[in-house]
Amino acid sequence: MDNELNERLNTIEKMLSDNNAMLIKLRKSQKNATRMRVVYWILVIILCVGSIYFVAPYLGQLGAIYGIGSTNNPASPDSGTSSTNTTLTKLLNQYEASQKTTQ
Repeated sequence: MDNELNERLNTIEKMLSDNNAMLIKLRKSQKNATRMRVVYWILVIILCVGSIYFVAPYLGQLGAIYGIGSTNNPASPDSGTSSTNTTLTKLLNQYEASQKTTQ
């Protein structure tokens, strides 16, 4: 009986050490996966901010072409509308002047 008990205890001890080694490996891979996930999201955020930084001049040029978001007075929401109205008024005056000269 003593022999059988020692054999069972040795088997249990071996299984415990194997389990412990597997759990250590699992925990290590879990920590690495968490670190990689954090690095991934940091890179995604940096790329988004960087892309906005590089695209902003092109968006500013498009806004200037179409009269959206005037940079003269950013606090005034109607500043783009007033410049558009003056441009349209000038175009209408030029058109009327050209019509008068052709008649």
